[in-house]
Amino acid sequence: MTKTKGIHPVDEILPLRPMLALALQHLAVSYVGSVAVPLIIANALGFSQHDTILLISATFFCSGVATLLQTIGFWRFGVRLPIMNGVAFSSVSAIIAIGTMPGVGISGVCGAVILGGILITLIAPLAGRLRRFFPPVVTGCIVTAIGVQLLPVAYQWAGGGHGNANFGKPGYLAIALLVLVTILLFNRYGGPLMRNLAVLGGLTVGALVAVLFGMGDLTPMREAPWLIAPAPFEFGMPTFAILPFATIFIVMLVQTVESMGLFISIGDLVEREVTPGQVADGIRANGLASAVAGVFAGFPFIAHMENVGLVILSGVRSRWVVALCGLIFCVVAFFPKFGAILAAVPAPALGGAGIAMFGIVAAAGIQSLAKVDYTNNRYNMLIVALTLAMAFIPILQPSLFEQLPGWSQSVLHSSVVVACVVSVVLNLLLNGADGEGDHAHAPLQQA
Repeated sequence: MTKTKGIHPVDEILPLRPMLALALQHLAVSYVGSVAVPLIIANALGFSQHDTILLISATFFCSGVATLLQTIGFWRFGVRLPIMNGVAFSSVSAIIAIGTMPGVGISGVCGAVILGGILITLIAPLAGRLRRFFPPVVTGCIVTAIGVQLLPVAYQWAGGGHGNANFGKPGYLAIALLVLVTILLFNRYGGPLMRNLAVLGGLTVGALVAVLFGMGDLTPMREAPWLIAPAPFEFGMPTFAILPFATIFIVMLVQTVESMGLFISIGDLVEREVTPGQVADGIRANGLASAVAGVFAGFPFIAHMENVGLVILSGVRSRWVVALCGLIFCVVAFFPKFGAILAAVPAPALGGAGIAMFGIVAAAGIQSLAKVDYTNNRYNMLIVALTLAMAFIPILQPSLFEQLPGWSQSVLHSSVVVACVVSVVLNLLLNGADGEGDHAHAPLQQA
């Protein structure tokens, strides 16, 4: 893509055809994560098939609205970066716990999310004031943690998906490898547009070959209705109670910490500085989007980390591409049949694309950490070492934290949250509140 002179790539509006193709690429990548959360929750709460489809459509619609709010924004809402917003997996256990409480159900979930979203919106300025505690040594750790945390998801897809009786079958791995090779070929021999659409091309090739060999399941596409209309209060009027609200608000506070790190890290990746005011605007948008989602039986919304890898891999940083994807999500919400086509993409094809995208995110984090000064500031090495060692525990040895109190699980289950908290605290203790330290320290090897 050619850069428009005088316009930052984040603000660049591309020609319609390539912008639409790139938006569809983001849609294909984020669709699986968007459908998984409402599907899990609907099953846990005993929804009928019709109500499950309605919940998924409501989630898509709210995801589209949240993405438009975050990318385009208005007044003091929206960080205005290429960020796709979606339902966070960190919400699942809390929502199921609330929804299965006697006399609470989905209406209590909606009420808790509405109140939580309003309160997050109100405290957003406080989050903005914390911007100065996220220097490059911190954001580099966070980006690395994002990539490493996502890779197990890609490996699970490549093996055939969670719960697959034939997990790891050679045919599944061959499809994942085919997608990876196709992405590499697009990047090596394709023109600018083909390189930008390498992930979509790899997914298409992998999906077609997988379906030809009988790996695809087209049943959901045949059974999905043609039209459905998400509407406010479809599952009844929201109810409000202290315990459901307190439960969901704690989860949303943890997500706010994660979002702060994501906004600043993504800003670094697309080479646009994120100011304290923009951090507050992004958190404010998350809160408003979550409150609106509660009206439609949606859930708390934060950035889709999967799409970060696509921004890096495609090289297209335009927030308008992601905004168009959000608009398409709103439209897809009304046409479940179209969404079912995306759902029919076999898991191994997604796995090949995921390995490429999430690996790129981890590599971008390592690249950021390579620019940190370790020679004149020996503390930075300690910060990086201890942060990554702690952040990888939920991935490499998740059972280590199982005996800790239940309230801590919402923090300790996420590598990104652990990376945020540990790196910020260590940097504050070792380098002080001014960032990475203005005074020189002896090199580590001389310590």
